[in-house]
Amino acid sequence: MKLKSLFLVTSFTLLAGCVYADKVQPTTEAPIVAKVEKARTGVQAVKTEDFPEIKPELSFARASVLVSNILTRFEYDKKPLDLKMGQDVYDAYFKMLDNQRMFFTAGDLVYFDSARDLVSNMLKNGDLRFAFDVFLTYRERVAQRYDYAISLLDKPFDFTVNEEFNVDRKKAAWPKNEAEANDLWRKRVKNDYLRLKLTKTSDEKIRETLRKRYINNRNQMVRMKSEDVAEMFLNAYADSTDPHTTYYSPTSAKNFDVQMSLSVEGIGAVLQKRDEYGQIREVVAGGPAAKDGRLQPGDRIVAVGQGEDGPMEEVIDWRLDDIVKKIRGKRGSVVRIEVIPAEGGLDGEHRTIRIVREKVLMEDQAARSKVLETNVDGVKRKVGVITVPSFYEDFDGRIKGTPNYKSVTSDVKKILEGYEKEGVEAVVLDLRGNGGGSLNEAANLSGLFIGNNQTIVQVRSAEGSVNNVRSRGVDKVWEKPVVVIVNRISASASEIFAAAIQDYNRGVVVGDDTWGKGTVQTFRSLGEFVRNPEDRESVGALKWTIQKFFRVNGGSTQVKGVTPDIIFPTAFDTKELGESSYENAMPWTSIEAAEYTAGSGITDDIKQLKKNHEKRIADSGSWQLMKDETAYALKLSQRKSYSLNLATREEEREKMSATYKDFEQRRKALGESDVATFKLDDGLAAGEGNLKQELEDEKKRKENIDTIARESANIAADLIAYW
Repeated sequence: MKLKSLFLVTSFTLLAGCVYADKVQPTTEAPIVAKVEKARTGVQAVKTEDFPEIKPELSFARASVLVSNILTRFEYDKKPLDLKMGQDVYDAYFKMLDNQRMFFTAGDLVYFDSARDLVSNMLKNGDLRFAFDVFLTYRERVAQRYDYAISLLDKPFDFTVNEEFNVDRKKAAWPKNEAEANDLWRKRVKNDYLRLKLTKTSDEKIRETLRKRYINNRNQMVRMKSEDVAEMFLNAYADSTDPHTTYYSPTSAKNFDVQMSLSVEGIGAVLQKRDEYGQIREVVAGGPAAKDGRLQPGDRIVAVGQGEDGPMEEVIDWRLDDIVKKIRGKRGSVVRIEVIPAEGGLDGEHRTIRIVREKVLMEDQAARSKVLETNVDGVKRKVGVITVPSFYEDFDGRIKGTPNYKSVTSDVKKILEGYEKEGVEAVVLDLRGNGGGSLNEAANLSGLFIGNNQTIVQVRSAEGSVNNVRSRGVDKVWEKPVVVIVNRISASASEIFAAAIQDYNRGVVVGDDTWGKGTVQTFRSLGEFVRNPEDRESVGALKWTIQKFFRVNGGSTQVKGVTPDIIFPTAFDTKELGESSYENAMPWTSIEAAEYTAGSGITDDIKQLKKNHEKRIADSGSWQLMKDETAYALKLSQRKSYSLNLATREEEREKMSATYKDFEQRRKALGESDVATFKLDDGLAAGEGNLKQELEDEKKRKENIDTIARESANIAADLIAYW
């Protein structure tokens, strides 16, 4: 029986009502006021009477019943909507509203706590009154806190006091009372003020900037509509089952092509929300941001400006979809993005990046080829380095049977055939930053190294059936050694390919642990499950997990990703980026291994390869520099507490600047002798281009990226001796 016909929404049973503790009331000590002059800020402050009326609607009840039915029956990791799930949803909702625990007080939580055990029944029966009651209190707290923050801007701060502010309060205790909440906000405002002061901004400009920021943030939150509240509450449930499961309100569903991947059309980047910032999760290969080279995963977005000289609009504390809307735009137009680079931590110097919006074309994502002559222990080898930005495929061309349609497999095949003619002895496939793409291409690209009709990955459905994805219509064209480079941003199809190379004992994987996304989602309009046509447009849509990937050895790529045979240093914070950074990520599991025949010879050689690698990097100045840079950047990115003493912060900023100057001096001191020279082999690159342009593009890459590519080529050269 098809999913569509299994249940139809016809009626709803509402609970008798939400019962809260009658002995503790939400605190209302501070009045909700708006005393900011429009003439001083240019922004009209919101007033209590301006708050839009919000209330539950029948369409929200329909959506709640539909979502609960689908997720308990058809999601891959079926979790009952029982007492525990309801409690998880309760916690998730408060976390979604107040992630940093800066708005509610402990008294507010006590007041609502008696509804904690009722949430599961509320969702089943479509009663969302609790969600709206909580939001009404939240809305008051938001106005209250920001009004207090704005009032502080008219008073001087004492930056000689030794006190600190913790910018990561996700696991901190809720403020006990209004006085403790006010003190938290005093420190937050002081820290915001201090950060701007470190940039040599005048006090008058700082007050103006923060006043606008706080008013805009407050107005954005308190003016949310009923549909927004219902969407948040149902997403508290969806997220409690799986971080990739999402409910879309009717408005959000209309723009699903952007919402699903959070892909920013125009610059080629993928965003995620981290604390109060929109954060770069992935830079799309071939896009404007990737070509520019300055925007990096982990960077936090502070402000967005339109055109060459449009005003920069702060987007701190904005909803992610609103940030996306600001960055998207007409092709050919300019957008300026102010970011805090990941490498400098939250206190790093801001950087404004100018990008011309363009459409990401498949041609721009094409595999690129270089040949490196290595010299290990006096033995020279020719090693090919192929950069694979994504697993691209011309889907229409494949479906229509177009001869020689564009795909990563066909492009890499041409490169490998050219390598054979040139006498290349080993190949390195660089998958760093490759967020995935076509599953078909992941299988077929693997076939170039493993062979035709080989099982590459197993796909298990929610019902328990397992299908094997095989390499199809491809011949094994490369018999020589293979090294695959991955990093934390390598995900999905990249993980499938790297795992296959590893499991078939076909080559060596180097780098750091991959992202760990081993699941597949489907997107359906909830209107498909509603009998009355008039109601179909009012219930939104749902994306949920239906399948899971498993390696041929039976282990999942979920959460754990692919662990390299040889580990390289990384600057990526696993608590910020990767599947394991999601608190409710689907767990790693295993199934029975597929039938496959692994090659022999490499497993025993990896120990020696590691020894050779360790010996080589011990004498490499560029490797030590890269190691020091990544360790320092990781340390800064993991810092959560900051001094509110101006002298201390200035001293820390000076030390940071001195450290990066030292890195630059060390880089210059290495000279050309420690920098390998790649050459572009004419006719071997899948993407057309000239040598000059290729070299200019290469210069934009970070020095540690080149260092990793060089050492990976050295490992490939070592591997030749054991082949």
